[in-house]
Amino acid sequence: MRSFLFVPGDSVRKFESAKKTAADALILDLEDSIAPDQKVVARGITREMLGSRNPDQKMYIRVNALDTGMTLADLAAVMPGRPDGIVLPKCAGAADVNHLALYLEAFEAASNLAQGSTRIVVVATETARAVLKLL
Repeated sequence: MRSFLFVPGDSVRKFESAKKTAADALILDLEDSIAPDQKVVARGITREMLGSRNPDQKMYIRVNALDTGMTLADLAAVMPGRPDGIVLPKCAGAADVNHLALYLEAFEAASNLAQGSTRIVVVATETARAVLKLL
């Protein structure tokens, strides 16, 4: 994949524009681009956007970090829409990846998806702790 384009998960207008680009994948963002009081609304809009995807683009969802307590609600909203992958922000290490993988196993089963079919993309450079683990 050559290019990823971030799209706020609460903006249908920006999503419609992004679908027309040559980006290989769109990352619908439920994390930093969404105000806390708009998270619930953004989850619903993001789920709808998954249903009107451009078949030439992969669709990934950047969920809220595991330590926020919002990850499960994010996954519950978007996994029925069959995203190609989940972007895990502020990952502190392998334990976080394993934690997300366990969540995905359950949501894949509930959504009738093959186990392991949802990719995990880790952002491992957002915390000092994670960067130090890379050394």
